[in-house]
Amino acid sequence: MVKIYLSASTQENNKGAGSYGTEEQNMHILRDRTEYFIKNGGHGDKFTVYKNSNKAWTLTQIVNDSNAKNVKSHWAFHSNAGSTSGRGCEVYYYYKTQPGTGDKMAELWYKEISAVTPTADRGVKKDSVLYSNGLYETRETKAPAALCEHFFHSNQNDVTFYLANVDLFAMASAIAIYKYHGYTFTKPSNLKSYEQILKEVSNYSAVWVDFVKKHPEVNLKGLIQLLYYKQGK
Repeated sequence: MVKIYLSASTQENNKGAGSYGTEEQNMHILRDRTEYFIKNGGHGDKFTVYKNSNKAWTLTQIVNDSNAKNVKSHWAFHSNAGSTSGRGCEVYYYYKTQPGTGDKMAELWYKEISAVTPTADRGVKKDSVLYSNGLYETRETKAPAALCEHFFHSNQNDVTFYLANVDLFAMASAIAIYKYHGYTFTKPSNLKSYEQILKEVSNYSAVWVDFVKKHPEVNLKGLIQLLYYKQGK
């Protein structure tokens, strides 16, 4: 059994463009959807997945929890902020990592996510390019770690593409995790549609259809996922 840690951003005040909401909110959704694909990718029984479900936790608490679980790999889910013109993904690893561990994780993750994004991407990078002693999360975890900035939530085009393709990003992350641990991923044949999920968690009716038609700006997929995961599905 392979124990892994999926760490979602704690940045509750980092708001994105348009209807994105916060980085913390969206990365918890993406992390949970990634967990779904890990469990349903053909070898889910080979993985034990730990995660920071408590959004009140600090980064220190997350790292301590990961270390206490004695996991084999630690994957940190983030979205980027900065210039409104910035686009694409970039993945970081601890600059002193043992070759073939954190750097390999970053390379695999970047390969899969960059294949999903619609623009040129920004590469795999040592975390020392950001801070001389590296990033706290990639440095302090006992297990090899990588941190992925999946896209720029400060860019409306990146946000629009992401919100329409959450499952592509989640499945790409699951594929990278499978590959790192030596397993072949198979796309689930029983993947639930958003309509199926909506029926499970709400009083589904024509009222929903009418509401969406009148309010095209609503991030329906994000809303459905929030409802779904709130109920612990």
